Amino acid sequence: MDEGRVRPIRRMAIVSPAWAEFFEETGIPAAVRDGDIVYVTGHTGEEEDSTFSSDPEQQIRRTFINIAQTLAEAGTEWSEVVEITSFHVGLRRQAAALDRVTREFLAEPFPAWAAVGVTEL
Repeated sequence: MDEGRVRPIRRMAIVSPAWAEFFEETGIPAAVRDGDIVYVTGHTGEEEDSTFSSDPEQQIRRTFINIAQTLAEAGTEWSEVVEITSFHVGLRRQAAALDRVTREFLAEPFPAWAAVGVTEL
């Protein structure tokens, strides 16, 4: 890098209204924009009232909604997402629900996706 040149500040915290309280407490943004790329922090299926549905399909749907809100705050949407990594307790049991909900939010060509089954989150 040329020492006479300073890289312009391109990184920017993205904080959706639903994420504001968490951001205030932790400093962790819902996403970070670096130039044209948006890196999204891990989201959950938390409802607007801070509860979690006992229905796994609703938790998955709510996670997609929560991420959509963050994407909108960053000026983008699901159709621009190129890669997803998700973690699921009971991935095999959730596969059909995950497929149904995915089709509500994503269209072809689908993003590259690594869905990882875990024992706990």
